Amino acid sequence: MGSVRTVLVFVIAAGLAVGSLAPAVPDASAQQLKKVVTFGINRAQENLDPVTQDANPDIWAFMQIYQQLVRVNVKGDGFDPDLAERWTTSADGKTWAFFLRKNARFSNGDPVKAGDVVWSLKRARDTKGPWQWALEAVQDIGARDDATVVITLREPWAPFLADVSLFSNSILSEKVFKDAKPEQISNQPLGSGPFMLVEWRKGEEIVMKANPYYYEKGLPRTPELHLRYIPDDNSRIIALQSGEIDGIDYPPFSRVAELRRDSRLEMQLNPSTAVAHLSLNVREAPLSNVKVRQALAYATDRAAIVKAVCFGYCTPATTFLPITTPYFNKGAKGYAYDPGKAQQLLKESGVPTPLTIKILYRANDAVYESTAVALKGMWAKIGVNLELEPLDRAAATQRYRSNQFQVDVTGWTNDIPDPSQLAAYELGYTESQSYHSGYQSKEMDDLMARGLRELNPDKRRQIYYQIQDLALRDSPLIWLYYAPYTIAISKKMKGLLQMATGPWIFKDVTVGE
Repeated sequence: MGSVRTVLVFVIAAGLAVGSLAPAVPDASAQQLKKVVTFGINRAQENLDPVTQDANPDIWAFMQIYQQLVRVNVKGDGFDPDLAERWTTSADGKTWAFFLRKNARFSNGDPVKAGDVVWSLKRARDTKGPWQWALEAVQDIGARDDATVVITLREPWAPFLADVSLFSNSILSEKVFKDAKPEQISNQPLGSGPFMLVEWRKGEEIVMKANPYYYEKGLPRTPELHLRYIPDDNSRIIALQSGEIDGIDYPPFSRVAELRRDSRLEMQLNPSTAVAHLSLNVREAPLSNVKVRQALAYATDRAAIVKAVCFGYCTPATTFLPITTPYFNKGAKGYAYDPGKAQQLLKESGVPTPLTIKILYRANDAVYESTAVALKGMWAKIGVNLELEPLDRAAATQRYRSNQFQVDVTGWTNDIPDPSQLAAYELGYTESQSYHSGYQSKEMDDLMARGLRELNPDKRRQIYYQIQDLALRDSPLIWLYYAPYTIAISKKMKGLLQMATGPWIFKDVTVGE
């Protein structure tokens, strides 16, 4: 990501020639509205292939470009039709038919056909990556005709509709990408969503324009969308206050009160599925010892972290699941702050103290740095010397993904309204290696397998309660707090939505001059 290179995507197709059937993009100038919306983001995109990436900046960007058969609703608790207008299920729950919109087109003018869906989903199922599990129950994917996709499951699968809605199951053009190299799919996305990529200056800015063939007539309401990378929080806020940009993501909690006082701005704390946590590398001592992990969990004062890091805007975490997720156990107490209990567990572990442990985090990140500093003071009380390892984002990410860390400060947001995604990514030794903690448990694997196959909601709830309890007992991660999404926008911006799962919805956005 260090080098800056430009990826230009020019849509040159017969459908875009003079006299084409493309509907006109709304004339923003006639309404005294800006023709361009510019949104400042704190992290740059690296890979826009829905199947192979696992970072929110990538996901939230290509979700403007791609569609899925069904989409998660804004509240994050159900589904809306997307490319599929409707769907049916067989009595035994093993055969699903999805009926496509007749007017859905890719941004090059080609109609979206069932063959594109079949190719895209088979690629998602068969390509090694962090989201391959999402279609593990699928036996066959076929096209009954150009407008009907039929998916056969090996067995009834409780979260199947949620899995289909996952971003990795975005629908690509088979004609464009069938013989494409991975770099083309990553760098030159082409979908049927409201926007299309026209320019990508890597490490600087992504430029999108309205897809002239988007099936919802009159949308997007603004012809052009820019996602501008401004990593420094203060610089991002200054750019917003000066009117250089129209909105920003992730203003720090420390600035919320100030931004709320600015009469030109709207400061939003949006419902989310965000969980802040620590990933513990359990592959090697001392963190391979469960009593050491439990001791660290008891030595963590979550209420103090919420006050110091979130300025009171977050909620202490009690389980690995976000509060907004189905089957979140409201009765779970999690780990109380108890240094005495922590010291007793350390003694029982047989690991001598004082003990030195290293914590990896992104440098110049106010939240991550203050989290690490707060933990250093807390853990020192039980004889643990926490050695701080701040690294630039690229280096920290590389170390984390190669499992070269002891403790890593990180976090999660759900992408589907079902607990199975986070359970698989965080507690299952799949491609993600249990959020890179290295945690493996047959007991956990068996419970998660049952959770996927149990169709009775009450019985399924009890399984996920057991999963939450077991995760707390084994503590491969330490869950810190649940956080709202922070966004600040100009009051001239109207129509922006942020989903509980994170992605922004820009198609209804207008900005007054």
